[in-house]
Amino acid sequence: MNRFCFTDSSGILAQDRFFGVGLLVVRNVGDMIDKLAKNWQPAYGVAKTNKHEHINKLISEGNETEAMRILRKSNHFEMKFDNLRKSVEPYYKKMIDIFLSDQENRFSAMIIDKNRPEFNNNNHDVWEEYTTYTAKLIANDMKKIPEDKLCIIVDEITKPRNKTLSLENTISGKIRDEVINESDVHFENVFGVLSIESHSNMLMQLSDVLLGAIMYDCKKDASLISTQTENKKDDFVNKLRQTFNVNSLSQNFEHNTQVFFRVFEG
Repeated sequence: MNRFCFTDSSGILAQDRFFGVGLLVVRNVGDMIDKLAKNWQPAYGVAKTNKHEHINKLISEGNETEAMRILRKSNHFEMKFDNLRKSVEPYYKKMIDIFLSDQENRFSAMIIDKNRPEFNNNNHDVWEEYTTYTAKLIANDMKKIPEDKLCIIVDEITKPRNKTLSLENTISGKIRDEVINESDVHFENVFGVLSIESHSNMLMQLSDVLLGAIMYDCKKDASLISTQTENKKDDFVNKLRQTFNVNSLSQNFEHNTQVFFRVFEG
């Protein structure tokens, strides 16, 4: 079976306690994107209306400077976890319903907590961290679907001048290194690695939303979430907790009665 794998990351290990990588695995790409697009359109309409109302309010209050600042910002709309607000929450919940509608969909997340005694990475090379953890997550999932052929789509990041290999070749090489001693996993099953900008693809945005919810619970359990953020996002995250019957998405667990969904510590 051919599958397409969309990866995302969250956090900066140089400054954040938590770093996470997520892997959304989809077979029916066209069907999923079509459903997500139909959900995106009304969500964008609500966000656009809210923005215009906010700008008009600022102007009426005499705060033209702030209104101009908002107007100069990009009009591009993404359904990412950071953009979750109460006004668009129903459409984010619909994203989850779309994800759950196909039992062949999968999602895995690997969470790195710098406060764990086992953590000893003080390098803080963003390129190496992103590519290493992404490759580890992909290789780990390959062990569970060893017969499937995978195309890996990764979130594009800027290549440092001191790196010789492309992002695609770097991740491909690290996946090969991860599975080379695994007799049941075949590197040849990765039939392509492609980097894209996350805003250009709705499945990348879905991966961001799922990983963002997990990272939210990691931070909440560590008392790193403000009351304001909790008011905006906790109800949405709770939909996922209830779906997978867990008290927190930050705990290690594996769910496979609807879709395959797994969270584990890296």
